[in-house]
Amino acid sequence: MTTDDDDYTDLHDVAEALEACIQACDPTKREALALALDGYHVTFPEDFHWAISGQAPRMLWQLFSAIDYACHPESPTTPRPVIRLVDRKPPKP
Repeated sequence: MTTDDDDYTDLHDVAEALEACIQACDPTKREALALALDGYHVTFPEDFHWAISGQAPRMLWQLFSAIDYACHPESPTTPRPVIRLVDRKPPKP
């Protein structure tokens, strides 16, 4: 990708676009989103705080998937490879 400012899109651009969409949507839907986030915080406080930390790849994946589906509901989801940073089962000795 080029470094020309007109062609360069980073995560801040995505976040600003998402914020603008949320601010422009129906207030009832914004309230439902806020209640869902508050409920997630109450039910899973450790997960919530981890999800908003710098170590949150799963939350980021779910967020991007939800945004992608909301923006393009007519297109089928593209399967993506699973990337695991830690093996789920310890190696056998």
